[in-house]
Amino acid sequence: MRPIRRHLLAAAALAPFVPRPSQAQAYPTRPVKLLVGFAPGGATDIAARLLQPLLAEALGQPIVVENRSGGGGNVATDLLVHSERDGYTLMLASPGQLVVNPLLDPRFNFDAARDVTALAQATSGPLVLVVPASSPYRDARSLIDAARARPGRMNYASAGVGSSMHIAGEMLKAYGGLEITHIPYRGSGPAITDLVAGAVDFMIDSVSTTTPHLRNGVLRALAQTGSEPFQEMPEVPLLKDIVPGVVITTWLGMVGPAGLPAPVVARLSAALRGAVQGPVFTSRMKDLGSQAYWAGPQDFAAHLAAERQRAAEVIRRAGIRLE
Repeated sequence: MRPIRRHLLAAAALAPFVPRPSQAQAYPTRPVKLLVGFAPGGATDIAARLLQPLLAEALGQPIVVENRSGGGGNVATDLLVHSERDGYTLMLASPGQLVVNPLLDPRFNFDAARDVTALAQATSGPLVLVVPASSPYRDARSLIDAARARPGRMNYASAGVGSSMHIAGEMLKAYGGLEITHIPYRGSGPAITDLVAGAVDFMIDSVSTTTPHLRNGVLRALAQTGSEPFQEMPEVPLLKDIVPGVVITTWLGMVGPAGLPAPVVARLSAALRGAVQGPVFTSRMKDLGSQAYWAGPQDFAAHLAAERQRAAEVIRRAGIRLE
């Protein structure tokens, strides 16, 4: 037998034992769906569309953003949980979706530790209390004094029941001794539209969503909910200095359904890290007055667990209930 033929036969015999790229290692081979649980124009949607081209470039496949609003983000969360565990359906999620909603509505049988795979945290920052430019209130103290003087007659908008914005409003209501009415929307976009039009009195929303409207003069910032001055808004006072205890920050993170293969998690995490820490996303978030913030899968999972404990205490103290 000739040597070349002998070598070919040996190679053929060994072929079944040669490691081949698995489906997970080849991931992705087709477009990836990115769920957003709120209407276009809100903070989650803005961040998702900033990440969209960056992730598409890193992964070599299109990223399709799909807005599925409703139930304070629960509609999108439910779609994610029941999707295939292959990495082709992901979600950019808010604290309301992953932490608060299950605490407010036990009928929504969801537990982030059990039902999702944490991939990365992408943003972090305070919320900002805003009023329309036509509002008579020039600072947070005058707004709060007016609410106390007119119990039951003022209202505030939020991105939806269970959102960070809703929690912040209810904290202000409880800790400030106010009687104000919550008006939930399907995302920050439509809520801000009504706020600008004067249909609601005020809103506590994300910096990235409100910044464009602050810059063009249709909204006015009265306070922010961080524990310390925010470098992108140094002139905006702390709400906790007016109503002690009202401190809350918000964030966005990427998750997949539970049980994603480890190679898929590693691939997505690496792509997300490059996108979040890269100059395009970082500078664009800064332009919007927000902050890019990176935390990997393990750190983000630990953060979710800690946030759940903290949120449960806030909900208990503030007496927040599902409306």
